[in-house]
Amino acid sequence: MNKYMKRACLLYRTDTTLPQDQPAMNRQRDICIAFAEQHGWHTIREFWESTDDEMGPEKTEDALLELRTGAEQKKFDILLVPRFACIGRIPEESFYAAAFFERMGIEVWDTIEGRIVSVS
Repeated sequence: MNKYMKRACLLYRTDTTLPQDQPAMNRQRDICIAFAEQHGWHTIREFWESTDDEMGPEKTEDALLELRTGAEQKKFDILLVPRFACIGRIPEESFYAAAFFERMGIEVWDTIEGRIVSVS
C-alpha cells in the first residue's frame, strides 16, 4: 500500500436487505469495488442499508450515524456510493449528508457523476 492511500467507505442501499434484494446489492458492491480500485483507494469498510425498517442479516443499524462518527474522527477520506441518492433514505437527506461529509473533509463520490461537491 502507498505511504498514503485514500481510505474509502462504501455505502449501498436497497428497498430491503431480504434475499430477493441480494442481486441488487451485489451489483452495487461490484460497481463500487471496481470504481475504488480504479482510483487506487483502499476500501476500509462497507455499509449495507435498506430504505425501510426491514432487518436483514447484513443491515447496518444506522450507516449514516456510524459514517458521521467516523468522519468526525477522520477515520476515512472518501465516501463512495453507487449513485448520489444512495447517501440518504430520502432525497433531502442525501444533500444534507453530502454537505456534512464535505465540511468534515471527506470527499463524496458516486460511480455515475464522480465527485459530488455540495453547496453548503
